[in-house]
Amino acid sequence: MAFTYHPDLAGQSLSSYFWGFKNITNVYEHLLSLSPAHPLVKNFGVSDIFIYPPLTYFTLGTFQKIFAFTGLEHFLETVMSGSDIYKIPGLSWYLFILKFPYLIFDLAVAWLLYKYFDTPRLKYWAFLLWIFNPVTLYATFCMGVFDIIPVFFTVLSAYYLKNHKLSLSVLSMGFGVAFKMYPIFLLPFIIFKSNNWRQRFKLSVLSLLPIILTNLPYIYSSAYRFMVFSPKSQKMLFMEWMLSGAEGLFPFLLILTILYLFSQNKFLRPKFYSSYFLAVFLLLFSVTHFHPQWFIWLTPFLIIELLNYKFKEAWLYLGLLFIYLFIVFTFENSLSIGLFAPLNPLLANFQGSQSILTKITDINQLKSYARSVFAGISAYLVFTHLQKSSV
Repeated sequence: MAFTYHPDLAGQSLSSYFWGFKNITNVYEHLLSLSPAHPLVKNFGVSDIFIYPPLTYFTLGTFQKIFAFTGLEHFLETVMSGSDIYKIPGLSWYLFILKFPYLIFDLAVAWLLYKYFDTPRLKYWAFLLWIFNPVTLYATFCMGVFDIIPVFFTVLSAYYLKNHKLSLSVLSMGFGVAFKMYPIFLLPFIIFKSNNWRQRFKLSVLSLLPIILTNLPYIYSSAYRFMVFSPKSQKMLFMEWMLSGAEGLFPFLLILTILYLFSQNKFLRPKFYSSYFLAVFLLLFSVTHFHPQWFIWLTPFLIIELLNYKFKEAWLYLGLLFIYLFIVFTFENSLSIGLFAPLNPLLANFQGSQSILTKITDINQLKSYARSVFAGISAYLVFTHLQKSSV
């Protein structure tokens, strides 16, 4: 936590600074209204520094208010000024402070996974697999991104779904969407779990409450729409099968629609309903050039599925993890060795494994091979797990 740094942590923290220490309620309009001479604009830019829903901004900013006594405001202003972050006194302490709230959510996810299972053996396996899995350690504590917060709400939703508490399940998933958009793809599966159309309507309305209440005050803000609904939030639609020069099919939406239709038919449901959540994420990562921290969205559901099937074909799960780690180390240096620059600033300028591999092979083709194998394993897991009906 205290010895790794990625620029995304600065972007999220510096944006949240305006609520944490300046009480600015509309960060989107405020960021775009800053003068070119403002240190944040000069040193970081603001066009895509914060592309997340308002609840994320207020949550991270509130944590900053809580830790104001540590001198966090001065640290963030120093970073904003363009100072060499690796030379700022007390860097490790402030990196720990900024990441500490994520530890709370990380432990909460571990507890939920423990509670998810019924037998002591599976409970302990779920807890240990989460605590020691490299994806969480990498995304949450090395990179310092906030994705663990929506992950907590998706797992909470899955926990309530397993216990047949559909209202609490959709409400939890709605809060997940209020932090980051991706859980919205999981909501229909919870709604379709009910076979009553009236209840489905009620669940739909309930799921939208957290999203509407936290976003409605900003809906007329062009800055909000520009940032939150940027092309970065639509990467799953970049893959398109062209039907003509102007029209095409989106594989992600095509397969996702099929999954929804299967879920609403009670005679076609799999042995474990949570398999649908796994299927969505495997689909997403198979057709998307994903950011490495996104893999934490999938990780708890890989653990749930692995334990549901008593470690059957565990080598396939390890294969997915291995391919993920390979892809991580072929990203830019700031996402691998460069993360440890607080220990040695020279690591920030390390050429990175991608540069080394580029000298001996076609790195893009190599990554394409890896992504193809990932998609193949994913398709196999989805097919085999969704065909095992419990009816």
